[in-house]
Parts: sequence; structure tokens; C-alpha cells
Amino acid sequence: MEFGRLSPRVKRDGSVGNSQGDYTVMIEWSWRIESEDAIVCGSWSDEEGWEKVFKSLIGRQVQDVSMYGRLPELSIALTGGLYVASFMTAEGQPAWTIFDGFDEQHKSDCIAVRDGKVYGDFEKEMAPVAADPDSKIA
Repeated sequence: MEFGRLSPRVKRDGSVGNSQGDYTVMIEWSWRIESEDAIVCGSWSDEEGWEKVFKSLIGRQVQDVSMYGRLPELSIALTGGLYVASFMTAEGQPAWTIFDGFDEQHKSDCIAVRDGKVYGDFEKEMAPVAADPDSKIA
């Protein structure tokens, strides 16, 4: 998911790529999109319904980004009462990452989970970002 101002991208072969936002959120597996009172769709839903739900997310603003759970999962509250949540269901770590905007001049910084803790900027020293899994990250 791309957030903020979108910038055009060109692939290495010169073809047009997907636009990139000021921030990118990647949720590898598993995930779900929730309304106030139900799960709208998720990674185990029929893929035929995904496109309609994904399109409904376009243009919504982020109201809150938080972590939940003993092993930090990501929850993004959007305007209009929709929420995007990660929840890993396989062994290992929660599989989400937040990247700041990447451009040709500098590498992207990121926030993700390693060893059960939230860390930032893996290219540097892997300093913990937040010790409390219920803390706000944005």
C-alpha cells in the first residue's frame, strides 16, 4: 500500500512502473481488511473479491497506525471506518514493513519486526523503535 504523495516510477527496462508514495506498507502474509463490525476480506478470502475492496481503499486518509499483540502486528485505521491489519499465521516473525520514500539519491529507511521486537533502519545498527507493543508508531 502506498501512502502520501505518489511519484511515478520507471522500471529498469524503461517501462512505466507502479507509482510510489511517501511511505509504503508491505504486509507479506496474513492480512485482513476490516469494517467497524466485520472482516471485509483477507488473505484467505476468494481473490476475485479483492480488487473491489482494494479499490475502495484508494483516496482514504490514515487516521492511526498502531501495533498490537505480544509479537507486534500492524493495524492501520483509515477514514470511512476501514482498517488494514497484519497477523502472521506461520512460524517466524510478523511479516510487515513500513518503508519511507525511496529515491535514487538515498536508500529507504524502514520499520519492521525482528526477534519479536520492532526495529528501524536495518542498514544501520538495528536500534529498537518501541518496546511497548501497544505503542503508537505514527
